[in-house]
Amino acid sequence: MPRDWLLDRARDLVTNTGSTQPPGADILTESTTCLFRGRSFSFATFAVARPDGLSPLRSIVLVVGLLSVVGCEPPAEPSSCDPPRGPSVSWFVPSANGLDFSYEASEDEFKGAGLAVADLTGDGLADVVAGRRGGGLALFENLGGLRFQEVTVAAGLDPTASAFALAVADLDGDGDREIVVAADEVTRIFDNVGNGRFVEAKALSTPGSTEHVLPVDLDGDGLLDLYLSNYDIYVEARSENQLYRNRGGLVFDAPVAAGAGASWAASALDVDGDGDLDLYVANDTLLADLGGEPPSSSRLPADLLLRNDGIDETGALRLTDIATEMGLATPRSSMGGLVADFDRDGVLDLYVSDFGPNKLFLGSIGQRFVEAAVPAGIAAGRRFHADCTTNVRGCLLLSWSATKADFDLDGRDELLITTGEARQGDTPPVLLFSQTDDGGWLERDPGIPCINARAGVASDLDDDGDLDLVLAPKDGPLALYENRAARQGGWLRVALSGTAGRDGIGARVIARFADGHSVVRAVGAGGVVHASTPTDVHFGLGTVALEAIEVEWPSGRRSIVPDPPVGTILRVNEP
Repeated sequence: MPRDWLLDRARDLVTNTGSTQPPGADILTESTTCLFRGRSFSFATFAVARPDGLSPLRSIVLVVGLLSVVGCEPPAEPSSCDPPRGPSVSWFVPSANGLDFSYEASEDEFKGAGLAVADLTGDGLADVVAGRRGGGLALFENLGGLRFQEVTVAAGLDPTASAFALAVADLDGDGDREIVVAADEVTRIFDNVGNGRFVEAKALSTPGSTEHVLPVDLDGDGLLDLYLSNYDIYVEARSENQLYRNRGGLVFDAPVAAGAGASWAASALDVDGDGDLDLYVANDTLLADLGGEPPSSSRLPADLLLRNDGIDETGALRLTDIATEMGLATPRSSMGGLVADFDRDGVLDLYVSDFGPNKLFLGSIGQRFVEAAVPAGIAAGRRFHADCTTNVRGCLLLSWSATKADFDLDGRDELLITTGEARQGDTPPVLLFSQTDDGGWLERDPGIPCINARAGVASDLDDDGDLDLVLAPKDGPLALYENRAARQGGWLRVALSGTAGRDGIGARVIARFADGHSVVRAVGAGGVVHASTPTDVHFGLGTVALEAIEVEWPSGRRSIVPDPPVGTILRVNEP
């Protein structure tokens, strides 16, 4: 990509910024700087003078795919996939299953594309939806026994649709789940009309590149709103994230801007304990947070923590960014936020996928988050090659998504992390950590071949009680792994049905055990880039007796099921 092209592009951007910008602006200065994330990421900063003599316009930052920059050499690269990172397990077995779908990305593309796992036909089996950025949407119906059949056209979906991100949720409150397909400047909603059929009901005009869609009821009216995370690399954040409030019947208000940045994904959790859901937004500042002294100030917005302050006197929803006061405003390359209870205190925490060390922010209602990934042993920041002992920057991992679940049913969760880098080194590993009796974590080798993955979703696809795994790579075939771990205990799946929505999105489900400990799961909290995850919650029970299942609904109501059956699906209706 020639240097002159950059200057011409900068002039075009400035000229088209707005009606008040005079034509013929001149470039005063330019600079190029390497980001150490990878060899073909650089940015150029342009200061532009106005011909009328007024103050120069603010700088524009372009992130471009340069193969080389004079005086800027990439870090050395690892030569092969990592050696075993810990004790090996043989839980996950590739499945030849009918999921005949491949993601496609250009050489310079680093983003992934859409993935959703949910029961779309009402038969109790989780189906799979996948989509490519350049066009190509596919729905795979689950036939049972880990067998799938593509039914895209028969289901009424558009097989040519682009899908940067996918979401599945009951948006009209009729008891079945719609499919949301987000791409560049448009988000399409396909209404589930029953019997496995969909009809396109809405096309929302959305500025920017939408990389995640979070269905979440932010205004408390019982309808799921849509929060769209847009990846914007310009200082002006011209395509801010968008909030569409749901008015029922698949009618949405005009969007309102709700935070800005190079946003990959959003997560829902109640950080202040007031009963409504707040939003964490994972923003990529193209910097690595390596601990110690924070990275230099970024030109791009850092992570957001949007406190839900309710409806104001004009009827607008108020969202206030409190990331700084809550300890989340350090610039980093955040890719997503997993909402889960890591320290077993009953309060939901936040695990942030990052470039370099990941972050574990321990929550305490109304209090500042405490970062604890390193002492917990789950920072997972670098590769394990022998040549990485001195080449730290060239061997940093880029984590995209995280899943906390009990894969072997021993009553202790595992943490599975997908990693992937478009331009740095060979294909990276999938990471696995097992929780120990004392609450710590031990890294293990999951036995999964290295894959340049983006989204990872765990779901019981064969309806046998344990969680299987679907991995969406940047480029290459969709991968399904059957869970064949030796079972260390029982299991229970909990499926919710709310009064104002099928899945109870925003609820907390608590499993209480006879020895006094509890396990908390968040329903539909989001946080997985490009993807939508199942809303059924799964518990591995180990050998300790399960005393009760408790549900805290978004409405404030509470359900308690004493002595629940195990080895089955427990369906709980909101009172």
